[in-house]
Amino acid sequence: MKRILSILLSVTLVCLLAACGAPAQQGGDAPQAEAAPMRALRLGTGSVGGTDNVAIEAMSSVVNRNSEIKTSTVTTTGAVEIINLLDSRELEGGYTGSINLVQALRGEEPFQKEIPASSMLQAFGFVSWRLPVLTVKGSGIESYEDLRGKKMAFPDVGSASTEVLKIVLREAGVLDDVNIEYFTWSDGFSALKDGRVDACVGTWGNGVPPAGIIELLTVRDINILSLPPEVGAKIHEINSGIMAQDLTHAECDIIPEGDPRLSPVNAGVMIFHADVPEESVYEFTKACVSNIEELGKITQDLKPLKDYVTSVCVEDVPFHPGAARALKEAGLWDDRFTVYGE
Repeated sequence: MKRILSILLSVTLVCLLAACGAPAQQGGDAPQAEAAPMRALRLGTGSVGGTDNVAIEAMSSVVNRNSEIKTSTVTTTGAVEIINLLDSRELEGGYTGSINLVQALRGEEPFQKEIPASSMLQAFGFVSWRLPVLTVKGSGIESYEDLRGKKMAFPDVGSASTEVLKIVLREAGVLDDVNIEYFTWSDGFSALKDGRVDACVGTWGNGVPPAGIIELLTVRDINILSLPPEVGAKIHEINSGIMAQDLTHAECDIIPEGDPRLSPVNAGVMIFHADVPEESVYEFTKACVSNIEELGKITQDLKPLKDYVTSVCVEDVPFHPGAARALKEAGLWDDRFTVYGE
């Protein structure tokens, strides 16, 4: 009998302890526990040599030094792959192009399906890329029409810049007549320099060219094509994430003063999956916007970061709550945007 009572008491005690340790059922009015920060974030970046690659590497380094968040970078083919990897939960965050956010929401090519906004919530913009077409003077290529039958270097398949230029060439009526070859950014510049292609896509991130273009301009006499204004207006109608802006003498001294080159424009935006806890994205964003001087010492492309945190973002996609909180605290929030879940 004593043995039976002992067993019953033991079972009762175990049940009581289990009840005490079990989480309480959440009623409609019960407070929800805030998710603990995710301390290790995998960030997707584009090909080596691109502005986004250098910028994301810089952010990763600065965040690792100035927060409890630890990040690592994963090199991909570019913005499209990064969105797909966030959607499949293989990355927590990364960069994408403003053009790709709109394409993904609509399920337009190169995406195979519609991507929910929750897979690619905006954190902040960090760069505006002007993407003019570069040729060698004397090649006979003075306009987009002259690209017919020519060989042109594009960035990697799936990169945001490639998607922009496809739309541009299509609206200029020459896409099907251009022989496109795909390179990393630096290899594309080298291909034009060596005469292996007739044209390539240039990139001025926040008005600053990468080292590959600086070298190209010193060894070859380069011509920068100007986008027809009607094409510039049309591309923004097609996708609100792209537009056209002038590239001026102040940003490239081979352009005569007073004779700017109208160029396609895409923007770079940091994005995170909605599953990444608010506190993690808050710490990441706060570390970046609080240490812009440090970021600028790593890459001058990020010196004007405050000018781009919201100005290059798209209204179609909400912001991650953690990023919105950090931007509001820093006085950088723009009320035309929405916050996911609010």
